[in-house]
Amino acid sequence: MVKDRFGRRHKVFWRVSAALVIAQLATGLLAIGLSAYLASDRSSDLAENSLRVRIDALAAEIERASVFSDEELIRLPSTLLSNLSLRFPDPIIVADTSGVVLHTIYPLSEAFNDDVADSTILPVIPSSYGVSIRTGRITIDRSSDIARGGSAVSPLYDASGLLVGGYVIQPIERSLARELAPTRQAFQTAMFTVILVSVLLAVLLAAAFSWWMVRPLRKMTARVFEIGAGNYDARIEIKGSDEIAQLGETINQMAARVAESVDALKTTDRMRRELIANVGHDLRTPLAALRGHIEEANRFHDENRTAEFRNALDSAQNQAAYLNKMVDDLFELSQLENPSPQLRREPVPIAELLNDVARSHVGQLRDEAIDFITDIPSTLPVIEADGVRLKRLLDNLLSNAKRHTDGGGTITLDARREDDMLIIEVSDSGEGMDAESLSHVFDRYYRGEASRTRDEHGTGLGLAISRAVAELHGGSLVASSTPGVGTCMKLSLPISDHL
Repeated sequence: MVKDRFGRRHKVFWRVSAALVIAQLATGLLAIGLSAYLASDRSSDLAENSLRVRIDALAAEIERASVFSDEELIRLPSTLLSNLSLRFPDPIIVADTSGVVLHTIYPLSEAFNDDVADSTILPVIPSSYGVSIRTGRITIDRSSDIARGGSAVSPLYDASGLLVGGYVIQPIERSLARELAPTRQAFQTAMFTVILVSVLLAVLLAAAFSWWMVRPLRKMTARVFEIGAGNYDARIEIKGSDEIAQLGETINQMAARVAESVDALKTTDRMRRELIANVGHDLRTPLAALRGHIEEANRFHDENRTAEFRNALDSAQNQAAYLNKMVDDLFELSQLENPSPQLRREPVPIAELLNDVARSHVGQLRDEAIDFITDIPSTLPVIEADGVRLKRLLDNLLSNAKRHTDGGGTITLDARREDDMLIIEVSDSGEGMDAESLSHVFDRYYRGEASRTRDEHGTGLGLAISRAVAELHGGSLVASSTPGVGTCMKLSLPISDHL
C-alpha cells in the first residue's frame, strides 16, 4: 500500500475505492439481471419464431424433394432420412394423418457436438397432433403439459396440396436452446463488456471521489500530528461549510483550547515557582527577625535589663503572630483552590453579618482618625453562604482599605439588592492604583507601587483569598480605582429565592 510521510497506510482511500467499485458493479449487474429477466420471454418468443421458420423450411424441403401420397409417405428416400438427422438436435417423428408413426429419426451426435437428446428415451406424438396438422399451421408447445420437453408439429402436403401427414420434433428443448445460443452469447458478451466498463469506471470514479474526499482528511491528520508534536499554533485551513469543514473547525477550536491550557499550565508553573520563592522569602525574614528578638531577649535577661527584655519578647510575639497568619492564609488559599472545595453553607442574615464586621473595625478606624460610613439596610435578605468565610472576606476588604487610607480619609461600607444579586461595596479615599497595579490586585504576592496585596502588615494573600471565596459562592469580586482618588471593591453574591 502507498504510505505518506508519517508512514501510515492509506486505508481510507482503498476502503472508499472498494466500496464504490462494489456499488458500481452491483448496480451494473442489477441492471443486466433486470434486463435479462424482462427480456427472457421476448427472447423465448424470438427463438420460437426462428424455430418455426426452420421447421417450415424443412417441411417445404421435404415436399419438394419427394413426390408421395399418403400411402407412399412410409417410403421416404434414405438420403432424405439421413438429411433429417442433421437438422435438429432433437428426434423427428414422421407420421400419417392418423398419427401412426412411420419414421423416427434421431439426431447425429457428431453434427451437434454430442449435445443431442437421449436416444434411450422414445419420443412421443402429442395428443393434439391430429388437430394441429389439420389446422394447416405449425404448432409449437414449449410446455410439458402435453408432451414432456415440449413439441413442435408441422403438416406435410403432396404436390396437389392434399394433407398426407406431418412430422413432429419431440422434445424441443435442445432445438430451442440452439436457437437461443446466439442471443445468449451476445448477452454474455454484453454482460462481460458492461462488467469490464463498470469496473474501469468505478475504479476511476472511486479514485477521484476518494482522493477528493480523503485529501482534506489527510491534511487534517497532518495538522493533528503537528499539534501532537507540540506545534500548538498549527491550524487547518477551512474551505466551505460541509461536515469536513466543521470537523476542521472543531480541530482548530480544540488546538486553541490546548494552546490555552498549555499557556495556563506554564503560567501556573511560573506562579508556583514565584509562590515558593515568595513564601520562602517571607518566612525567612520573620523567622530571622524572630530569632534576633529571642537572642536579644536572652541577652537582656542575662543583663537584667527588664524593660528591653519585655520589648524584645513583644517583638518576637508579633513576628510569631505574623508567621501564624501567613501559614493560616496559605492553608486557607490551598483549601479554596482545591478541585472540590467544601463550603459550610447555611442561612446567613447578611445585614447582621455586615453590622458585626463593621463594629469590629470601628475602634481601629477611630484610632487612625479615619471616618467610617456605613449604609446597611435592615431589609437585606438572608442568603445561603459560608458565614465564617464571608466574614473573613469582608474583614480582608476593610483591613486593606484601612492600610491604604491616611488619617482624615474616609472608608465606606454599603450594601444593596439589585434584582437577584446582593451588592456589597467597600470604598476608600486612599492613594488609589494605576491600571497596571489594578490588573494584578488579586494576584498572590504581587509587588507593585502602592500594592494593596501586601505591605509590612499583610501576607499578600488576603485579596486572593477574598476573590476565591466570592467565586465559590457563585459571585464575583472586582476592583476599580483612580490614582489619588481612591479604590472601590465590589462584591456580588447571588440571592437564593427559597430562603
